[in-house]
Amino acid sequence: MGQLSATDPDLTDAQIAAIDFATALMTDPAGISADLRARLHRHYSREQLIELALDVMKWSYQKVPVALGVDSEVNPGRLTDLVFDDDGNWVRPT
Repeated sequence: MGQLSATDPDLTDAQIAAIDFATALMTDPAGISADLRARLHRHYSREQLIELALDVMKWSYQKVPVALGVDSEVNPGRLTDLVFDDDGNWVRPT
């Protein structure tokens, strides 16, 4: 699977809004526009928006150690696939 893009013609308006929100939340949270907020509220409930925000933040936590150069690689020098079990929990590579 390739990288998602908000310009992918197969994505729904709801998916595009979620991608735009994730991008904004990671890069300029104070700059989230009224237009983006309106698009999000058109497609998602308050609870879903909170869950989406927390999910984006959870998966962005690694940005701090990477930025500081103190992150450790799971498999040094190699890319590592993200693998999840049937309950959606991350499975640490061996």
